[in-house]
Amino acid sequence: MNLGKMVWIASAACALLLGSAANAQSRGPGWEFGADVIYQLSQDVDFNGGSSASLDDDFGLTFTFGYRFSDKLEVQFALDWNDVDYDATLQTYSNGNPPVPLGQIGVSGSYESFTPRASIHYNFTDGPITPYVKAGIGWSFIDTNIPDGRPQNVCWWDPWWGYVCGTVQDTRSVDGFQYDLGVGLRWDLGPGYTLRFAYEKHWLDLSEADGTPDLDQFKIGIAYRY
Repeated sequence: MNLGKMVWIASAACALLLGSAANAQSRGPGWEFGADVIYQLSQDVDFNGGSSASLDDDFGLTFTFGYRFSDKLEVQFALDWNDVDYDATLQTYSNGNPPVPLGQIGVSGSYESFTPRASIHYNFTDGPITPYVKAGIGWSFIDTNIPDGRPQNVCWWDPWWGYVCGTVQDTRSVDGFQYDLGVGLRWDLGPGYTLRFAYEKHWLDLSEADGTPDLDQFKIGIAYRY
């Protein structure tokens, strides 16, 4: 993925903002739901034992719903989805006691993550255009797509195609606690729509990581409020 697509999305959103400014209106207590496009920046992550991974910058999606207690305070629930390419260096060891380092091998692939989370948002002004800050927590489920066993030939009954056979292979999955902080700008438009742009920093508490990996994300999206 490249930054050009993100610029195009931002330009389209700005055009929509300018075209809708005349209909801007304030918000009040109530519900809202929407979706954001995620642009996650590249990052290097080190792991225990000498392995490492270089994550590419890539796009993802967020689906949100929340409740506004007032013009300034709201709670939001969300589900983040990312599919990120990476290049990894795996440190291999002998099967002995103690294990002896044998060498490194390089692999490339993509990981898929799902992160259900909850956050608190504070808007600084009562008007339809306001900066805000947020803090949240969640739990990330990550499928690395790195093989974790031998391929197996299995058959199953598919509801669409009937009895089919194929090759499947288990992959390495990890999960961990996630917390995040962010700043953003929201613009409440009439009738009942909100545009928002945000920068967020996400930290992942992975047991096998060397330290706590942090990820930078830019988000742009739209929500419907009622």
